[in-house]
Amino acid sequence: MKLRTWRKIHRYLGVVIGIQLFFWTLSGVVFSWNSIQAVRGEDLIREHDPINLKSFEIIDCGMVLKNLPSEQRVERVLLRTMLDRPVYEVSLAGSEQPAVAIFDAVSGKQLSPIDAETAQEIAKHDFAFDVAVNQVERVTETGSHSEYRGKELPAYRVEMNHPSGTSIYVSESRGAVTTRRNNQWRVFDFFWMLHTMDYQGRDNFNQWLLKTVSVFGLVTVVSGFGLWAKTSPIFRRRRKNK
Repeated sequence: MKLRTWRKIHRYLGVVIGIQLFFWTLSGVVFSWNSIQAVRGEDLIREHDPINLKSFEIIDCGMVLKNLPSEQRVERVLLRTMLDRPVYEVSLAGSEQPAVAIFDAVSGKQLSPIDAETAQEIAKHDFAFDVAVNQVERVTETGSHSEYRGKELPAYRVEMNHPSGTSIYVSESRGAVTTRRNNQWRVFDFFWMLHTMDYQGRDNFNQWLLKTVSVFGLVTVVSGFGLWAKTSPIFRRRRKNK
């Protein structure tokens, strides 16, 4: 291939692909300089002392299950804590009711779906700092660009009054924190969109725009090496010696 052709290929591809190559490099720098724990808000989780379940008079889970409607099939029963009290988390199937229900493991009382006040207590119990809550919002649906996309619904979004801009999401049916979002995560997510080139849902690595630009990016690099090989004094001397 002639030198002029190599130059044209490299020049035009560089103009078209160069912006995306810059975004890939810039987003890579952002990713490498951010702790994933901080991005996920895991560094702002409050540490709690272990709960001694023996200090509670926990009832047999069978007493809870016998009160469920017959059309609901129990798939799993989990004993855990909520706000420092033992609860049974029961995974259900075979009905139009929520797939998960929680019951007080001492009284047997059904606690789900939780209300906004309980969600706020759970969020404050989870957050490392004693701060006020700006607002509590019930989330029933999300868009493809939502910071809560792909998570279980319905849920409560509890916005904490903290410089980190933290919002804690609490499942309405499980009474548990599902995820945490903060300003650092939002910046990370923006550059993640630029990196994946998925401007619809942000998380799809298999869409054609990314595949196409990746191929042309590779051609740009290869054409650059070819141009260097054709113009390098070392290769010129070798060709003259032949």
